[in-house]
Amino acid sequence: MYHNINYSIIPITLRVILLITTANVIYVLYEKSVFERYSITTVLVILLLTLIIQYIVIVKERYRQCTNTKVIKERIRVAFIIFLVIEFIAFNSLFWGYFHFTLTENWPPIGIIKCNPMSLPLLNTCLLLTSALRLTVFHDYIIQKKHSNYLRYIHITIMLGVIFIFIQYEEYKDHLIFRLSDGIYGSIFYSLTGFHGRHVMIGIVILIATLNLSKYATYSNHKGINAAIWYWHFVDVIWILLFVFVYIY
Repeated sequence: MYHNINYSIIPITLRVILLITTANVIYVLYEKSVFERYSITTVLVILLLTLIIQYIVIVKERYRQCTNTKVIKERIRVAFIIFLVIEFIAFNSLFWGYFHFTLTENWPPIGIIKCNPMSLPLLNTCLLLTSALRLTVFHDYIIQKKHSNYLRYIHITIMLGVIFIFIQYEEYKDHLIFRLSDGIYGSIFYSLTGFHGRHVMIGIVILIATLNLSKYATYSNHKGINAAIWYWHFVDVIWILLFVFVYIY
């Protein structure tokens, strides 16, 4: 029913690297040291290599050695649901702050010109909704074992995600008059949209990993792919809330 996992230093290594990365980012924000920026780059490269090693270990255990039993798969599913709930709580704290000021202050503040929601934000909404539809079709092909058809759908989803990030960058660069330092509105807007953008980038990385996992997947053994699809749909839902309440409202 269960299996004993091998001892590994990867989990503790990831935690140490994340702690060092956070400390370096805070230091750069306050000191603006060029040397520390190179230090952050080095730490991020080490973090990426560690994640790649962990990914290889997971693939070996789950799909090649087939060590995950039904009970373990169910616990992984529950753990991922808990992870999504925690992510929702993180977004909820930012939305809470946004709604607090919209209901108690003159909103948007005087001097702030909001972005036109029918321009780049609407385009990004269409991109994410289209990517969600493509990912759903991809999942259906996995279940139906049509392995010759599904790859183009996940490729399209990844491409749409990359385009979304590029458009958001262009929005930050050329289409927004206010900045992060422009009071509470700028702080909350960039925190919400930037936090979501980071999740989109994480989702793209997960989908790229899913490309490799999909060749091992079967109807009864595709929990990892399910997790990637859930995560992407979670990102879609958060963006719809952002589009409605932050851009339109």
